[in-house]
Amino acid sequence: MTPPHRPWPLLVAGTITRDDVRTPMGANTDGLGGSATYFTLAARLFAPVSVVGTAGPDFMPAFQNAMRETGADLRSVSQSTLPTYRWRAEHDYETGTTRNETSDQGAYRGFTPVLTADQRKAKIVFLGSMEPRHQMRVLEQLEAPWLVAGDTMKLYIREAPDALEPVLKRLDYLFLNASEAMALAKVDTIEEASDQLRHRFTLRGLVIKEGPNGATLYRHGEDIHLPALPVDPPTDPTGAGDAVAAGFLGALAEQQVETDDSVRLALGYAMVMASFAIQHFSVKGLQPITRADVEARMASMAWQVQPTA
Repeated sequence: MTPPHRPWPLLVAGTITRDDVRTPMGANTDGLGGSATYFTLAARLFAPVSVVGTAGPDFMPAFQNAMRETGADLRSVSQSTLPTYRWRAEHDYETGTTRNETSDQGAYRGFTPVLTADQRKAKIVFLGSMEPRHQMRVLEQLEAPWLVAGDTMKLYIREAPDALEPVLKRLDYLFLNASEAMALAKVDTIEEASDQLRHRFTLRGLVIKEGPNGATLYRHGEDIHLPALPVDPPTDPTGAGDAVAAGFLGALAEQQVETDDSVRLALGYAMVMASFAIQHFSVKGLQPITRADVEARMASMAWQVQPTA
């Protein structure tokens, strides 16, 4: 699908992490991860990407090596004297949950995100899951974005609600899974959560990520649900949510309009990018793919994302 314009550049502010992950398919130690990393590797196929983040000397070379072929702007990626953010977790496919999750913020304990003059003018921005204080610092530097989207996690919903609330009030789109949405809204059903959150934060759109069941976009008018592309078995679901955001926002950076048709198309690309992310441990599912690979999978969803007119 040929975009009608030169795509708008994307800005992502998020984490760069060193991951130890276990799934029913095995274990992976010292894998490159983080919301900024996964987003950039997926979004690079749609638009130029600028990254805001930090890593320690122990893992900065691994991050830079992964970014080498992406063309990403890394001017606002700073090297800390502290070690890279460390994340450990086990994904349980039977319950669809992540357990035994531990993390050490490492470099992000001393992080102060600073945007360059041109990055401040970014039209589309993604605030990946990280401490709300860092997300707010980025928001305060933006000049006139067309769309700001964000993500968060139960840790911050539970432990930093006062810092998180003002961040969410400045978002246009919010990406959450069902349990995060219900925890944030303090309700027991996703229907209640979607209605409450969209009005509480005056969101233009709420994307609920449903893992193997796909995703649903709640916005004014009719909700849009698309199924996941089957990957059997998925190797590692880490980073799939960031790939969802990358596909969605990358498609909008190309289309440069927000209509029923453009967001349905964007949600289709979101499902495609997630399918690549979960095929291998760490970022190996996203690193080698081309736009042609993306379009080949997108063709299987054509009947679900074609214009309604």
